[in-house]
Amino acid sequence: MIKSVSIADNNTTFTKQPEEAKPKLESKILPNTLQTRIRQKFHKTSNAFLEYPIKGLRGDVNSDFYEFLAMGIIPYLVGSGMFMLMFNLVHGLDPKSQKISGLNGKKMALGVVLYGLFKTLSNDLVTRPVYWGTGVDIELPVQHVYHPLPKQPGEKANIMPQIQQRKVYDSREFFRKDLLNTEPGYGKDYYAKIAKRIGLGEDLTDPVTETTPIIQSIVSTTKTAKSLSSYAWAGLGVGLAVQNSWSGFFDSISNRRRHIAKPGESFANKMGSRFKNAGANFVDISKNFGKSFVNSCKTLWTGEPGTKGFMKHAGKGWILATLALTAGSVANVIYRARQMGHLENKNTIDKNKESTVV
Repeated sequence: MIKSVSIADNNTTFTKQPEEAKPKLESKILPNTLQTRIRQKFHKTSNAFLEYPIKGLRGDVNSDFYEFLAMGIIPYLVGSGMFMLMFNLVHGLDPKSQKISGLNGKKMALGVVLYGLFKTLSNDLVTRPVYWGTGVDIELPVQHVYHPLPKQPGEKANIMPQIQQRKVYDSREFFRKDLLNTEPGYGKDYYAKIAKRIGLGEDLTDPVTETTPIIQSIVSTTKTAKSLSSYAWAGLGVGLAVQNSWSGFFDSISNRRRHIAKPGESFANKMGSRFKNAGANFVDISKNFGKSFVNSCKTLWTGEPGTKGFMKHAGKGWILATLALTAGSVANVIYRARQMGHLENKNTIDKNKESTVV
């Protein structure tokens, strides 16, 4: 027997508790600007030191391959610092070699900085011309949002969205078509511009499908060209660092202005003097860096005074080889892309055959 249930108060109503409006965190394409790159690099590097190692050592279920690759910056930075420290410690113990080892240690430190700087900045010498020539920017950044696996059951799971700093073309086969197809400013127009630039034609029926294999080829060849060129430029940075022209720059650092406090001097005077010295030191060190950099370039090109034969022309050869490698690799990427577009546009590929495009 089923008994009826009645509400004593007919005015009783059921209402849903209002939820706090929270902005939804979603994956999105970011503008490829210097500010975006710095922010992404800082986020990735800081997490590589502070968060990802801890997750990996704990056996976190959400520790993934992206985090493992991000931690590759740790041995580069820590290893370089340890190498320079051990060099200076070992050679600095001998009073007779302290002056020479000190200079070599400074050159080594500068070499590490210029190696990383040249390697990073040289990427634009490949990726930007490729973008101008084909319309494909393989450095296009993405804020990737993902939901980690729950660590506790039920309401205690507390799954919070996480952010990874990625790029649209991180994967050749599975680049982020989902974002390119839906983000404002992209969509079919994005693929149509690429098709036009590589000579595939205009008013295509399906520009996404027709440009995809060519885009994948551009991604592969550009990444190879970027890798080869970046290490050539990194080696050039080391070659500049070992020149003797940097002595003026090192002297400006050693002889920088320092504030010597006087008895009874007020805190305001101390800080004012220190700020004044800091500004003057910055200007002086910057000027000496510029002069030393220009002189080291000249010396690398002409060779150190008194050198002959191979050593005299080694620097010049490295500079010319680096420029030729960069220009040649970029030209190869653009040529191959346009050749594929030209062949496809001329219908030399049988489109009636069954094919699979990822």
